[in-house]
Amino acid sequence: MYTAKHAKNGDSMHSDECQMSFGRKDANCPRCVELMGGAKPRARFGGRETRAQRDARQCEEIRAHFSSHKHLSGGCGVICTFGEW
Repeated sequence: MYTAKHAKNGDSMHSDECQMSFGRKDANCPRCVELMGGAKPRARFGGRETRAQRDARQCEEIRAHFSSHKHLSGGCGVICTFGEW
């Protein structure tokens, strides 16, 4: 068993010696053992927004911009490039 490691809030973390890669858990890591036992993975950076949710949010942002006073009054300039990211 590797050295146990904990976050500030008390949650267990993968040990520095953990050899987990590509979803293959390391049977010697305390956090991997928890995951193999059925523990739920914690949220990742940026949350878990699905592609459909992201597309819907971006469509709403674009719709809101093109109906805004700034866009309708010419505040974007000669050519509006909002949403072309």
